[in-house]
Amino acid sequence: MDFVRVKLFDTPLVVKNEETIVFPFKKAEALFYYLLVHKQASRDTLVNILWGEVEEKTAKKNLRQAMYKIRKAFDMDIVISPKKSLVMINPDIQIDIDLYHFLNDKEDDITVYKGEFLKGFHVKDGDEFESWMLQYREYLKDLYIEKLNKRIENAFSKNDFQTVISCAKKMIEVDDFDEKAYQILMKAYRDEGQFHKAIDVYNRLEKILYKELGVEPDLQTRKLLDEILIIRNTKEMNKRKASDFFYGRVYELGILNKNYELFKQNKESKSLIIMGEAGVGKTKLKDRFLKSIGENEIILLKSNCYQAEKDYLFKPWNEVFTKLVDIIERDNIKIPPLLRNIISHVFPSFAIQDEGVNINPVEKVDSLQHQVIEEAMITVLKKVSQKRKILLVFEDIQWIDDMSLSLLNSILLHQENDYIFFIGTCRNAYEGKLNKFITAAIQYNRLEKIILNRFNKEQVREFVNMRLPKYSWNENLYNQIYQETEGNAFFLTEVLNSINDKGIITQMTTKMQDILRSRFLDISKEGKKLLYITSLFFDKVSLDMLRLLSSKDVLEIMDIIEELQNRGILREVSDSEEISFTFTHQKLREFIYLEQSSARRKILHNQIGLMLEKKLHHDKRDRFIYPKLIYHFENGGNQVLALKYRMKNLDVYFNFTHEMFPVFKDGNIEEEYKSYLSQKEASKQLKEIEKDLKEVIEKESTSNEIKKLQIEFFHMRGRYLIQEGEYEKGIRDIQSMIDLALQIKDADYALKGYRQMIYYGIQTYNVEWMQKYIDIGLNLAKACNYQKDTGIMLRLKGLEKIMIGDYEEAEDLLKQSIRSFEVVNAYEDKYTLNMAAGYNYIGEIRRHNMKFMSALEYYERAVSVCAEKKVIRGLTIFYTNAGQAAYDMGDDHRAKNYFKKAIKLYNQLDTLWGRSTAEGYMALLLIKEGEYKNALKYLIRADKYANKLKSPYELGLLYRVKAEVKVRMKENEDLREVFKDYLTLDIKKYCEKGISFLKQLKDPYEIGILEVLKKNS
Repeated sequence: MDFVRVKLFDTPLVVKNEETIVFPFKKAEALFYYLLVHKQASRDTLVNILWGEVEEKTAKKNLRQAMYKIRKAFDMDIVISPKKSLVMINPDIQIDIDLYHFLNDKEDDITVYKGEFLKGFHVKDGDEFESWMLQYREYLKDLYIEKLNKRIENAFSKNDFQTVISCAKKMIEVDDFDEKAYQILMKAYRDEGQFHKAIDVYNRLEKILYKELGVEPDLQTRKLLDEILIIRNTKEMNKRKASDFFYGRVYELGILNKNYELFKQNKESKSLIIMGEAGVGKTKLKDRFLKSIGENEIILLKSNCYQAEKDYLFKPWNEVFTKLVDIIERDNIKIPPLLRNIISHVFPSFAIQDEGVNINPVEKVDSLQHQVIEEAMITVLKKVSQKRKILLVFEDIQWIDDMSLSLLNSILLHQENDYIFFIGTCRNAYEGKLNKFITAAIQYNRLEKIILNRFNKEQVREFVNMRLPKYSWNENLYNQIYQETEGNAFFLTEVLNSINDKGIITQMTTKMQDILRSRFLDISKEGKKLLYITSLFFDKVSLDMLRLLSSKDVLEIMDIIEELQNRGILREVSDSEEISFTFTHQKLREFIYLEQSSARRKILHNQIGLMLEKKLHHDKRDRFIYPKLIYHFENGGNQVLALKYRMKNLDVYFNFTHEMFPVFKDGNIEEEYKSYLSQKEASKQLKEIEKDLKEVIEKESTSNEIKKLQIEFFHMRGRYLIQEGEYEKGIRDIQSMIDLALQIKDADYALKGYRQMIYYGIQTYNVEWMQKYIDIGLNLAKACNYQKDTGIMLRLKGLEKIMIGDYEEAEDLLKQSIRSFEVVNAYEDKYTLNMAAGYNYIGEIRRHNMKFMSALEYYERAVSVCAEKKVIRGLTIFYTNAGQAAYDMGDDHRAKNYFKKAIKLYNQLDTLWGRSTAEGYMALLLIKEGEYKNALKYLIRADKYANKLKSPYELGLLYRVKAEVKVRMKENEDLREVFKDYLTLDIKKYCEKGISFLKQLKDPYEIGILEVLKKNS
């Protein structure tokens, strides 16, 4: 028996005995489908619906032909005409049609609806049929949705959420703009506890509506989302485990979640700062929110600010950037060596593995300022956030240092795209600097405050009932607990912990200290000892340090720690380097710390400080150990060692700019950067150290150790004063330093002092002064057989000879210096950059003598040294100098290549020296190529940088460029049109201005070029 199967939903399909029927033409197929739906129809109806546009006789003939073709296609009388006026489907033939299943209201009726009725089917010149098909399609779709709604209603009544989810998804497939369907799906996921899926549904709806219609979900849908966000974060509120217990703060959680969801969706969101007194629940609220976040949806970076570290720059960011190193390596994020090099000055862990920058610790080429470091850090954060957005969490930002706050301010107020979501906790009493930050961030709509208050009486009642539901509470107990704790969440928790441990309420007083004391009553003797040790550390204590201080083995310590963890007093701190522990709350640490005698604390602090000294690396990584050493030695009463490390710590910030490899330009060294510290802050810290030094000298005998402290202080303050232009005072300090160093026969410090005197001579163009100290220093270095110091002094002597125009002797001295460092590098690869400096100076000599090809060879050597060591700062000057030489020898292509490299680095480094020269010469090269408008942009920037730096040489070169452009404008109308409003003086005037600046130097050859231009003008 033949069997026919027909599919009318989605793309139509007709099959007879597993073979697909192909209709001879569309109207025959349309006729068949129409008859299937209606089962029978009059000939007039069929003629009108399919051939209404032709005359009646032809139409009826077409109908007969279509019926014949259908029968032939099936090879059976599937279409019959029992009466002349009637056409119908043969009822004797078995036909399985999906439409019939759908209309029969059986259990599986909706499963056959695979898509819209006759999807994609079209009949040419069949408007009446098309109209009928579309109407019937809408009827079936409405019927389908009605059936789905009935099933959803029934399923909700039975808590059959899977059916609801399935039906809601089917509704969305039919109409992806139907908000009701999305609401149903969100509610089902909500009731199932799959909150993340409910939020994803909302996000999908929001995206579709915005993209297709330019609107957002309606108010009802948005309210549903808010409800889901709140429920998600309070669902587990009734858990009884102490560490997981969380009460109230539903509104505050809603604010956190709402802004976080907006942030994830790239919508306007606000970072948040949770404020309140100590113990009110700031950290608990923050932790509860963090638990609700999917581990893989964001990069979570957390750090703490500690009171003991509030004066140490960028301390909270160290933890953040240490974690970033792991993320960068794990996700294979490409960070340019330049950025890693810059950031590694502040966070040593950020240095490229096995490619640390070994540079002369006395003369640093890549001296950096705060702004450069900050921009580099922000750039790295942006690069990492391109993979996944970043959630940055800082605890206790009332203790944040100025530089860390400045970086945070830049991130919140100036980020172009929202790539970082910040959450901070802060106590109510905070300083003015933080108040300015918070006020500005709120004003610019970047930050919102969440203020936590103590719980009121009714909330305290709910709190204790939820925390200990089986305890026999009464009104007197409620009142007593409220009076003792005053609604502070921390003290409430401590009271209830005590009740939970002992089963009864111990006698309480109005002093909260007694509440804390009862918390530790049953701690074992060994546990108490371990707590005393741990309390001496303001942040965390490592397992190794506990082992050393307690003289116990690791397993014994872990047994005691487990007891303290179970009591909720200590918690383990996740640290990639070592296992560490800290108190669960600072109030607990403070109590245990103060419970110890002052003498015991002093002894232990000093002992810890001496242990930490052994962990020093004697390189820039130590800057993160200094604050801990200062803290322990100060609290241990060890003034000498506390002062020693305070000075070393302050010198870290000065070292970014005050110790540098001098790049010769106009007889001055490259010194456009300021110290990390403001003048006021630097002066304040120096005065504090001077005061402490005087106290130490009064109490202690003037031993060599004390004299070394004096030497270090004079060295540091002298450099600072010279940098600030207070030459007389600065020189006096450096001279005192030299005298003391010679007194105790410390040649190293004496040589440092001589170098400072020489730098002062370079800075003030005092060649005689330079010569005096170079000769003394060179003799001392040779007497001590100090190869590297001899090399430095020879290089500086070569620089002195350049400054007086004795190029031949200068070159000889520079070559001697380079040979010295070649010897040093054979066993200590730290002074390569001094070689680069020497090569650059020789290049300058050759260029000034117009031996351009030879000059380029030496610049290239300097460049290769810098490139090999991943040092960037020197490259800007080297590329610029090389570009000048190439340009003046007529090799424009080579010159452009050098200037492009220089300008690229200038854009990254924000340095001034040489920048106007690179930009100005690039303008000339672009003019030669016909890029006049682009050239004007370069020249305007060159003007800006030259006038900002006020270097006579660079200003002279700028006027040379302007004169050359003006010459070309005479014969080039297009060029004249672009530059006419910018270059308004005549050629002669530009030449004269350039010559006047260049005459301040020692016979630069560029004067001759300007003289020729002036003569021919």
